[in-house]
Amino acid sequence: AMPNRIIRDGILRSEKVNALEPLTELFYRRLMSVVDDYGRTEAHPTLLRSSCYPLLIDKVDEPTVKNHLKECQKVGLIQLYTVDGKHFIQLTSKCEQRSASSRILRRVLADA
Repeated sequence: AMPNRIIRDGILRSEKVNALEPLTELFYRRLMSVVDDYGRTEAHPTLLRSSCYPLLIDKVDEPTVKNHLKECQKVGLIQLYTVDGKHFIQLTSKCEQRSASSRILRRVLADA
């Protein structure tokens, strides 16, 4: 399922995002397109490479993806964690938010 989020214009004024190298910012913006509605996805470099760069797979290698992850983690835009031996990413930024329909659905489910 496609993520149900809106990227806010706050990303343009984010000190953390602006601390990134330009290609890492591009990776981060692509990463926002592949995480789930809670800002999570697997941190496996091969999977990230293929999901973030499906048409540029021959131009972006795994060491580059790993470096982008390290830089995003260093500035505090993502957290890396492990569950049952699998590595995951959690976006920590407020530069994206769930859409109103997602918030409404959560409220409806909470009231049920």
